[in-house]
Formats: sequence, C-alpha cells, structure tokens
Amino acid sequence: MSREQIAEIVEFWLGPGLESPEGASDRREWWYRGGEAVDEEIRARFGDLVPRARNGEFAHWRETPDGALAMILLLDQFTRHLYRGTPEAYCGDALSFEIVDRVIDEGRDLPLHPVARIWLYHPFHHAESVVEQNRGIALLEAMRDGAPDEWRPYVVRSIEGWGRHRDIVARFGRFPHRNEVLGRSSSEEERAFLAAGAEAFGQGQRKTA
Repeated sequence: MSREQIAEIVEFWLGPGLESPEGASDRREWWYRGGEAVDEEIRARFGDLVPRARNGEFAHWRETPDGALAMILLLDQFTRHLYRGTPEAYCGDALSFEIVDRVIDEGRDLPLHPVARIWLYHPFHHAESVVEQNRGIALLEAMRDGAPDEWRPYVVRSIEGWGRHRDIVARFGRFPHRNEVLGRSSSEEERAFLAAGAEAFGQGQRKTA
C-alpha cells in the first residue's frame, strides 16, 4: 500500500508540473494561490495521513526518493494547507528537516525530476534561519548548473523567489508574518514591514467570523 500512497501524493501535488517548464509555471498558481479549494481537497484525500506521518508511521518511506518527497509534502506542505493560519501549520517542519538532511547526505535527492527536487528542498525555503535559507538556494544553484537546458530558466525563477524569502529572514531573523499566530511580539520595524503590505505566503493569522 505504501507505494500506491506515495504515488498518489506525488501525482496529486506535482501533476502536470512534471511535463514541461510551461506546465510547471502554470501549476504555480494552484500551488501558491489555490486557497480553500486546494486546502479542502488535501483534507479530504490526505488529511488522515499527516498526523500519521508526524507520528513516524511512514518513516520507511524516506528510503526511496519518491517516498522521501511524499513525506516532505505531507509534513512541510500539506500541514500548511490543513492548518492554515494556526500554529499547527508549522508542526511538521522539524521532522521535515531531519528527512531532507538525511536524503541529501545519501544522495537520494539527485534522481528526482527538477520540479520534484525543488519541492523536496522546501524545508529550507520555509526555514527561519538564514543559514538554512542560504543552503536551500545553494542546492537550487547546483541543480541549475546541472539541469537540462529547457528546465534551467524554471530553476532560475525558483532561485529568485527563494532569494526574496531569504532576504526577509536575513533582515529580521524570522518571518514577521508568523509572529501573531505564534504568539511572538513584533518589533517596530516588523510592524512597519507588515503594515506596508508584506507577503504572508498564505499564512499569517486565520480570520474568524
């Protein structure tokens, strides 16, 4: 059953993004702006798997590239959809780092498709550490240098986007948009940054009626 679950998770998330750079670019709107519709689809199809992944039930998945990717999607991405706007959105981050570090050390990231590798590396993209942010960008830069010609511009675009995240963490040491939901006090500079319309990357404080 594990192989079928892994394939279902990966296919659901990456879908046409694997077919061509154009397909991946078109998929970005669904990935990053899908909102409640995508949240609800993830909840219906995979909501029961996320807590099981957090509890270590699928630890053996990390032994294959696709299995490791599926774990990262459950723990680093689907959490942000299931628990959007709450502290639980970040509940899988620590375990995601354990997985991606091991996968990289063992070279299991290298066989993956460029788009799959970008998603595998997302824990670095989400990190509130400039060291980890820089490591994520370095991984993408190495991938760019070895990518097929047709995929290189897509990887470059990802590097640029990750650089904007890195710049926020380099400036503040964290993502200010997480402060309210995590019960952290914002500095005057952070409050000004947020008031100026800073991107919350789909998170921030959940609005209630």
